Amino acid sequence: MPKCHDLKKDEIYGCGHCKLELQVLRECECSDSTQDCACYNEPNSCSFICCGNEMKKIS
Repeated sequence: MPKCHDLKKDEIYGCGHCKLELQVLRECECSDSTQDCACYNEPNSCSFICCGNEMKKIS
């Protein structure tokens, strides 16, 4: 799954197993630098796991 600052408004991510879907309603306010975004410095701070797998972009 992309980092939080890569997620764009209205994109949808889904689980291939249970079919759960999540839509991005608001974009992250972090920049893509290591100093401003915690997803570079903290492991698993921006991952979405469902049914044991990362959710994938579906639209």
